Amino acid sequence: MVLSGAGEKIEGKEAEQLLETLLPDGERVAQLERLIEQLGSEKFSERKAAMEQLLAAPLIPARLLGRGLKSDNPEIRNRTREISRQGGARKSQAVFEDALRALLKEGRKGLLGKVVEVMENGVTIRDAALAARATVETVVEGDLALLQRLAGGDTATARGMAAVGGEVLGPHGMPILRILLKDRDSPVKLRAAIGLANQGSLEGARTLGEFLLSGDATERMKAWKGLRSLTGREFGYNALDSVAKRREGAAKWIRFLRGEVALTGKVKELKSAQLFNGKDLTGWTHYRRGKAVEPGEKTWSIEEGVLVCPGMGPGDLRTNDEFENYLLVISYRAAEPGADSGVGVMMTGVKGKPADRFRFDGGDYLEVQLLPGRSGDLYRIGDFKAQVEGKDLGFAHRRKIEVEEPLNQWHEMRLQVRDGQVKVYINGVLVNEASGREGPGRIVLREERSQFEFREISLLPAGE
Repeated sequence: MVLSGAGEKIEGKEAEQLLETLLPDGERVAQLERLIEQLGSEKFSERKAAMEQLLAAPLIPARLLGRGLKSDNPEIRNRTREISRQGGARKSQAVFEDALRALLKEGRKGLLGKVVEVMENGVTIRDAALAARATVETVVEGDLALLQRLAGGDTATARGMAAVGGEVLGPHGMPILRILLKDRDSPVKLRAAIGLANQGSLEGARTLGEFLLSGDATERMKAWKGLRSLTGREFGYNALDSVAKRREGAAKWIRFLRGEVALTGKVKELKSAQLFNGKDLTGWTHYRRGKAVEPGEKTWSIEEGVLVCPGMGPGDLRTNDEFENYLLVISYRAAEPGADSGVGVMMTGVKGKPADRFRFDGGDYLEVQLLPGRSGDLYRIGDFKAQVEGKDLGFAHRRKIEVEEPLNQWHEMRLQVRDGQVKVYINGVLVNEASGREGPGRIVLREERSQFEFREISLLPAGE
């Protein structure tokens, strides 16, 4: 038996066509059911053929995989588990994201129904921002019922789509936004608050005030700058100030918002600077031993939007510009236990002097380690002066909290740099702190003797 659609090419298809490939009809579902049962066949040739076809299938509905994982036959359970790990789920995610990108490119309205149907068939999406942008692009006035279904979804991505879609619908979408204002996922709740505030709702603005005390710096900045845009008021609050200063300013905001406040503006999108554009090394220069890499020499590469360190150091990739007072967000991945890299901040001018006995980095800066099991450790490179816990940083300082960093998975590092103070977060956990010099400096990605991958590299200004 040949499974129709297995291994079919999807390149060049339009958004609607791509979505259709992820919506198996009754006949295909029946074929998939038979193949899953065939995984327990006594004949090796039948088991092998079923496995190959299931691995090639562009989509296997989640309910069918769940049935295989719960089978009384251990052979079916084991093989279904392997299919889930390396087969249909990842492929269908990739096709779904391609469909959403095509939707954005085409500017297609009215496809939300198919998007929701794909999600309800068990296809997940990893890129929540892409899902939100696609929702904004395709939603139309008649999609209220679809947004209500998304608002009741199990995933934060689905509920986030409902929030942005509800804002697009304006007054008609406000009931959805009010429901999501109580969401358990803070980004969804924040999005709903912004949507309501932009419709003139004090309920939304007051919820933004709660986010001024968030432990997430990005959420704090969105709330802070949003409230300023809505009201034109200032209360001495800054999202990257110390906790004590933030509490003092937040208390003033919250007291103010308890009154009858006139919302005269709109919340603007918090514009981040994308230091890595996903296409090339614009804005960066590659150095080895303090000298710019010559044309033709192997350098950092971009593979499917991922920045890949060649692992031929010692060297570094430096921003051409200097930055002061910011939140730096970096998404990184390591494939091997010893994969080594690092992020440098506050880098001063090129001096060409050795940082230690064998590396020539060409400048002084604070390095934040990227090494599985040690990410977040701090190193003093060159003559950089820093203090940790009130004492001079000699050379290195271990992170104070352990976090899990599984290999071959994307992790997020956030670096808050303000007035010489540096805070290091790994996957949302504060793992280290230090103080160094004030003033602008370059940002550095270190090139060691191993490959390392980066995806998002964005910078949010700390503001006034």
